[in-house]
Amino acid sequence: MKIGLYGGTFDPIHTAHLLIAQYITEELNLQKIIFIPSADPPHKAVYSSSEHRFKMLQLAILKNTAFEISAFEIKKKGVSFSVDTIEQLRKQLNVDKQNLFWIIGSDNFVDFPNWKDPDKIFELCNVVVFPRNTDDFEKAPNEYQERAFYLKNTPLLDISSTRIRTLVKEKRSIKYWVPPAVEAFIHSEKLYA
Repeated sequence: MKIGLYGGTFDPIHTAHLLIAQYITEELNLQKIIFIPSADPPHKAVYSSSEHRFKMLQLAILKNTAFEISAFEIKKKGVSFSVDTIEQLRKQLNVDKQNLFWIIGSDNFVDFPNWKDPDKIFELCNVVVFPRNTDDFEKAPNEYQERAFYLKNTPLLDISSTRIRTLVKEKRSIKYWVPPAVEAFIHSEKLYA
């Protein structure tokens, strides 16, 4: 079974996350993608609780049988490093490197040399990079570019969690930015207001 691992804060999960996951599922012929919401990411602030972010993910992927969620980092508590998550999930899923794919945006890939044990990540799985708003992939060190799968044609939507949080704060609509069930949840829980 070919499995993709897609980590992030998902604060909130939005349409671009889902479109990217669907595209990569089809492009790499994956049987499933597992979304991994981070509990306490080392390089990013979070604006809603891990429970809220997990629930929003559940609502967003409910009807897609190829999408799952792992609460591994949330249950672990504290700072989570990708290398540790990948190593543990690889054991749990009983999958070899050839069939395991770690999915990250090019903006994060540029920072890859500063991650904990980036070389070990390459040993554990295939690293799949999708473009963000700028073509950051070229800014990553050549040694990492050569080892990664760069899906340059992944569709780009200029949607970010930051922008969605700003829209909510400004009392503007987030319709179509997030799935309807996520929009309803954000409003019912008064998130980002």
